[in-house]
Amino acid sequence: MTATTSGVTAPADGGGLAWALRDTLAMAGRNLRRLTRQPEQIVFNLVSPIMFVLLFRYVFGGAIGGLQGLNYVNYLVPGIAVQTVLFSAGVTGFALAEDMQKGFIKRLRSLPMARSAVFGGRVVSDTVNNAFGLAILIVTGFAVGFRPASAAGLLLAALLLLLFALAVSLGYALIGLVVRSAEAVNAATFPIIFPLTFASSAFVPVETMPSWLQGFATHQPVSVVINAARSLILGDSATPQQRELLLGGTGTGTLVLQALAWTLAIGLLFGVLCTRRYRRLSR
Repeated sequence: MTATTSGVTAPADGGGLAWALRDTLAMAGRNLRRLTRQPEQIVFNLVSPIMFVLLFRYVFGGAIGGLQGLNYVNYLVPGIAVQTVLFSAGVTGFALAEDMQKGFIKRLRSLPMARSAVFGGRVVSDTVNNAFGLAILIVTGFAVGFRPASAAGLLLAALLLLLFALAVSLGYALIGLVVRSAEAVNAATFPIIFPLTFASSAFVPVETMPSWLQGFATHQPVSVVINAARSLILGDSATPQQRELLLGGTGTGTLVLQALAWTLAIGLLFGVLCTRRYRRLSR
C-alpha cells in the first residue's frame, strides 16, 4: 500500500513519519558530504572564530576597560560565539540558492520523497556545522584564558546559541529561495547581519555607545541572546556591579526567556515564509 503526503506517493512501510525521517537523514548526509568536499568552507569555519578571538583578545582587549574588573575574554567569548553562529548559519541560504540555480530542487520535487526533508536535512546538517564552529571557538577561548563559571552553564549557553542559529538560518533560507544566487545571498544578508552584530553588546558594553544608539543595541535580538549566553557562562562569578553594568541587572532566567522568545518569533516567522515560498515554487 502507499500513502500520499504533499502530493507525493510515499511507501507505507514504517509510516509517513518514518519515511520523512529517513529522507531528512538522507538529505542531511548529502549536505554534510557536500560540505566536506568544499575545503574552503571548512577552513573558514576553523579560522574565523580563532581569528576573531585572537584579534579582539590581544589587539583590542587592552584598550577596552570599564568592565568592573571582569576578565575581558570572559566577556568576549559569548559575543564572538553569537557572531560565529550568525555567519555560519549563512550556509543554509548559500546552499539553497546554489541548489535552486543548478535545478537540484526541481529534481527533488519530482522524486517520491517527503517535501519536509529539504528543509529538515538542511537544519540537521547546518546544526552540525554550527556546533563544529562553536567547539573550535570554545577551545580557542580556553587557550587564551576563557573560564566559564560552570560546565553546565557553558553547555546551556551553547544549546541556546544553536537554537538561535537555527532560527536565523531560516531567514537565510528564505533569502536563498528568493534570490537564487549564492552571491546575492551574501549581498542581501551582510548589510543586515553586520550592523546587528557590531551594534550590540558583543564586544563592548552598550553603556559606552552614544545615547541615541543604546536603546537599539540593548533590545535588539542579537544583544538579548548574547546577554543570556553571557549570564549563563558567568553564573555566580559575576558581581552585582558587573551584572548591573553588563546585563542591566537582569536575572539569568529572565534573559534566557527573552532570548527564547526572540528565537521562537524569528523561527516561526521565517519558517512560515519559507514554507509558503517553497510551496509556491512547487506549483
